[in-house]
Amino acid sequence: MKRILLAGALDAASQNFVRQLSQNSQLDLTVYTSSAVSLPESVMALTEEVLDEGGLSAAMLDQDLVVALVPTIRLAKMASTLATAVQAAGNPQLIISRTDDIEELPLEERHARQTLAAAGVAFDIVDGFGGISSLLGVSTTSATVFGPGEEVPLERFAG
Repeated sequence: MKRILLAGALDAASQNFVRQLSQNSQLDLTVYTSSAVSLPESVMALTEEVLDEGGLSAAMLDQDLVVALVPTIRLAKMASTLATAVQAAGNPQLIISRTDDIEELPLEERHARQTLAAAGVAFDIVDGFGGISSLLGVSTTSATVFGPGEEVPLERFAG
């Protein structure tokens, strides 16, 4: 069983993604978020501030993989926190997923990559839930999971 920590703010799409992942019997999920959310009973929920290095490090202990949901504007700042926490937790694999589709801030991603590489952290930066699912090697219901830049069919909003 793969132990995964999902860290970051959770919106409705993120919560749906967590619900879908929780149905995979090969995954043991823990969510670390400051968001007030409702999660499946099989998911361990830790409500803490994501920028708290100590709390984040503790949450990463014994995890095989850490998935950080980060808006582009906070990539560089969050990279430093993630690098410190990952090192303190024994270097679990890190996936960072941008939670928006802002392309106008390439320096944020470049600085984040430089910070993580300099710290010796094994990481991938992806866009959206499809990128996370692909790296996890799991499938989710693509009709109900939408990430940055992904189009939502109009019938999704039909009443």
